[in-house]
Amino acid sequence: MGYKQKVLLILLVVSCFITESFGQKRSKKTPKNQEIQVPHREYNTLEEALLNRKNVFILNLENQKLSTIPEEIEKLPNLQVLKLGYNQIDILPEALFKLKNLQVLHLNNNKLTTIPAGIGNLVNLSILKLQENKLNSIPKEIGSLAKLEILHCGENQLTKIPGTIGNCKELKSIDFFNNQLESLPPEIGEWKEAVLLDLNWNRLNSLPEELCQLTKLETLRIEKNKIQHLPLEIGNLNNISELKITDNQLVDLPESFGKLIKLSELHLTRNQLIGLPNSIGNLTNVKVLDVSLNHLETIPESIMNMQKLEELYLNNNKISEIVGETFNLSELRSLNLSMNRIVRFECIMHKCKQLESIDLEMNKLNIFPYCVTNVISLIYLNLSKNQLTDIPKTILKLENIKQLLLGENQIVTLPLNLYQLGSLEVLDLSHNKLQIIPLNFSESKSLRFMDVRVNSFYKWHLKQIKDRILVKELLVD
Repeated sequence: MGYKQKVLLILLVVSCFITESFGQKRSKKTPKNQEIQVPHREYNTLEEALLNRKNVFILNLENQKLSTIPEEIEKLPNLQVLKLGYNQIDILPEALFKLKNLQVLHLNNNKLTTIPAGIGNLVNLSILKLQENKLNSIPKEIGSLAKLEILHCGENQLTKIPGTIGNCKELKSIDFFNNQLESLPPEIGEWKEAVLLDLNWNRLNSLPEELCQLTKLETLRIEKNKIQHLPLEIGNLNNISELKITDNQLVDLPESFGKLIKLSELHLTRNQLIGLPNSIGNLTNVKVLDVSLNHLETIPESIMNMQKLEELYLNNNKISEIVGETFNLSELRSLNLSMNRIVRFECIMHKCKQLESIDLEMNKLNIFPYCVTNVISLIYLNLSKNQLTDIPKTILKLENIKQLLLGENQIVTLPLNLYQLGSLEVLDLSHNKLQIIPLNFSESKSLRFMDVRVNSFYKWHLKQIKDRILVKELLVD
């Protein structure tokens, strides 16, 4: 090989190396022949879709007043998303179940009474929406949908769920809201990926222990059922942040309930609870606790550990006394204890710097609860419908109070300088036993409403009240 040939060969090798290196560096930024992903087109009429059969992946026929599904649907072999909601469809043709590539099927808001066994052929389904139909059963073949992640069957007439549904192990969101379910199959324990389970508005008497195996569950809704007891190991569901459990027949809560530490709100209203477990104090992230309309007779002192609690509703129970530091909560803003049987309210409340509302209406207090006068942040205080006979001078410490409701007691005397509550706007003294009240309320710069009806005023004093107490709205006999 001659000298010139060697030089040319070397230059050629170097050139190839440079080209390859440059190509490699360039490919990291913009790979050659890279395909640009374009979203699939959504077709809105079957006629148009049939003109391009093999390239139709999404067909939306929602809200088109369809009463049937055309047989021609089977001519779209690559269809992945089919939306047929908000129509008047009452029967599903076999042609539908030949769409083996279907991943999303919306049949919600129709007039379906049954789902054929053919549904089990759609093995690639990940989303199935059947809510707001007239279904009374689900075929056992649903267990063939091993890839199903979302199943919505709310607002139907379902009375039971087939045990084969446990084979749908990828389910994440399950909705059986507003049906007629009386029980759940134990196979639901196989839904290990479940995040949301909605069973509100059914007829469930109990929950299977297997429910406690759904450790990824974040939302559990079981309102308006007939559940008397929760599974003993309910605390295993320690990822739950939303628990709806009102309107049942619960008589107690298991001790493991205190393990549900991610709860931020807990609504237990309208049950038959006679007590709360001490472990409830472990729910330190709860901001709203509603246990109203139950049969509680006592409150565990462990509530004082719920230091993030802002709203506490214990009204309409059978509580007779509350003492100690139960409500000594620094973030508490609203406390409702109305319609109980409280005769003694002696609480340590020095941490209650944010508390704005206390409702003790319709109890059996005959001694004014002095501890509330130390809560100077109070804006609203309701002591109506008790058996109080007098109001202490210490009430003047409530410098931020705007509404003071003392109606329907047996009050005979008031502090002389009650008008000095500088923020007071509403004062209810109706239905008491007052004969004389101070006439200096006109000196209040904030008072705009005052009710003194149905008292025992002397006639001559009644005239003084009308003439000298000049507030915007005065209700007097």
